[in-house]
Amino acid sequence: MILIGTLLPARGQMQQAVEKIRNDFNLAGLSVATVCDGKITGTYHAGLRDIERNLPVTEDTKYRIASISKFVMTTAMMKLVDSGELDLDRDVSSYLGFTLRNPFHPDEPITVRMLLLHTGSVNEGSGYDGFLMASYNNVSNPPSFSELLVPGGKYYTEDMWRQEAPGEYYTYCNANFGLAGTVIENITGQRFEDFIQQNLFIPLGITGSYIPEGLKDINNLAVIYRNEDGRWVPQTDDFKGVMASPRDFSGYITGTNAAVFSPQGGLRISAGELARIMVLHINKGKFDGKTIVSKKSIKLMHKQQWVYNGSNGDVEDSRPGSRGLSVHILPVPEAGDALPPEAHMMGHTGSAYGLVSDFFFEPDGRYGFIFITNGIFDGPRKGKSGTFYTFEEALIKALRENSLLPCR
Repeated sequence: MILIGTLLPARGQMQQAVEKIRNDFNLAGLSVATVCDGKITGTYHAGLRDIERNLPVTEDTKYRIASISKFVMTTAMMKLVDSGELDLDRDVSSYLGFTLRNPFHPDEPITVRMLLLHTGSVNEGSGYDGFLMASYNNVSNPPSFSELLVPGGKYYTEDMWRQEAPGEYYTYCNANFGLAGTVIENITGQRFEDFIQQNLFIPLGITGSYIPEGLKDINNLAVIYRNEDGRWVPQTDDFKGVMASPRDFSGYITGTNAAVFSPQGGLRISAGELARIMVLHINKGKFDGKTIVSKKSIKLMHKQQWVYNGSNGDVEDSRPGSRGLSVHILPVPEAGDALPPEAHMMGHTGSAYGLVSDFFFEPDGRYGFIFITNGIFDGPRKGKSGTFYTFEEALIKALRENSLLPCR
């Protein structure tokens, strides 16, 4: 544990380190948050959230955090497990209103648990992009997921399904979480965004949203960048402080296609607000002494439920580890790794449009970190660990040097 007298020097040194790493790795902007003993102990920011308007990253800056959105969604979804409204091992078809089956294995049911573990045999095939664009461009009347995943559907392609049977093989697939969001809507009768707000964000004091239209502070939203021909080029969320043409969700029928709310990757949230989600997990479902999600459900999310054996899944990095419910459980660090020895870290990463984000914590050690950058000019480069990029390894090193990781 850090002594109070050492906190302020450590935070000042960490702020300097964040600014240096932002410059050394040519990042557009950067936010870091730390948690120690189940409490938020610091946020650090550097660079620009909007290069064209020369606006700095601040504690209020929100980012589209990409796939960490899945972890947040599942945290809220577990409240339905707590209430008995959701059975993770029930055939998901009963929650969707149509029969979801892998055509190669028509007698094998697909469960909600499989969706959250990416083992349901749904694949991100060639039909997915067209389906997603049709969903985003017509949020009042999007196509049903049956049009994507049932043979004969308008967007169906055979490569939307793997040859392996449900439950046998891990393959990361964003469509799983559009489906899971639709399950939430059909159980509750609420739109996905409303459910998340009422059951997680409002209780935690979070002002984020899965859709930009849900933000009250659009001017604080970070633009996401990539390097194109030697210059920063906006990729998404370049609103210039004004939501000029908000999409009209008024005609959307709940339970049709929750992908319109982008549960798989659309959450806009600040690093400090995201740290509140981490505190909730480290404190086993409690925040400020109040139970938001049951301890049982939080522990279930953290429980190892898929383990890579060399042939039962896609390898996303050199050391794939295992999976809980929307949780990546990292392997125990080896000698020379960036993370502290014997750390049992878990969480999620995000990567889209040029953004890179990390959300990792050690639940038993009660500490963790969040990294978010809205652009890397030279692109991300894998570090020595094989798990993290070079700039992430530099940030982990800085946290360790300032006693903020593992904070004891």
